[in-house]
Amino acid sequence: MQFGDIGISMDNLFKYLGTNPANDNFKFIDENSLLPPTKAVNQRDADLVHFWDKYRKAPDGSVRKVEAQKQVMEAMSHRMHVDNSIQLIGKLLFGVERGPEVLNTVRPTGQPLVDDWKCLKKMVRTFETHCGSLAQYGMKHMRSLANICNAGIETEKMGEASAQACVNIPSGHWGSVEKGFSA
Repeated sequence: MQFGDIGISMDNLFKYLGTNPANDNFKFIDENSLLPPTKAVNQRDADLVHFWDKYRKAPDGSVRKVEAQKQVMEAMSHRMHVDNSIQLIGKLLFGVERGPEVLNTVRPTGQPLVDDWKCLKKMVRTFETHCGSLAQYGMKHMRSLANICNAGIETEKMGEASAQACVNIPSGHWGSVEKGFSA
């Protein structure tokens, strides 16, 4: 084996691609082996897929199945809370008609997501203070929070709208910001 002094351009690419023919007929025999994924999973859904898989594989009537079901329900409740909170905040700030339009605006190519990055950080912290953690799933709403900044909404007004939209913060680790803010 040689290191450092051999250029990759001297070798043909096919030497590095493909499979080992000795393994072409290898099959998994173990019933408990993981099944290959049928399709790609969005990174934001990875936790939900994990919890669902735990639920599906747990024996019926077991404590593990009940616990896994609780995890699935908590994850889904958190997602609904975040989605509904962002939508309601948009309607409170911009009105029922204009709210969804402003939140979903996509800027032209070449323009940054937000004009004031400090504003975006403040909006995330304000949302999380009143509504709980965005978590990985809530990152999909970053454009909406950026659009709130781009529309010139002050942090105080965002705080008022967030407080109105989020009367209750969900319990459990999904609603907690004790690990810190997302931004």
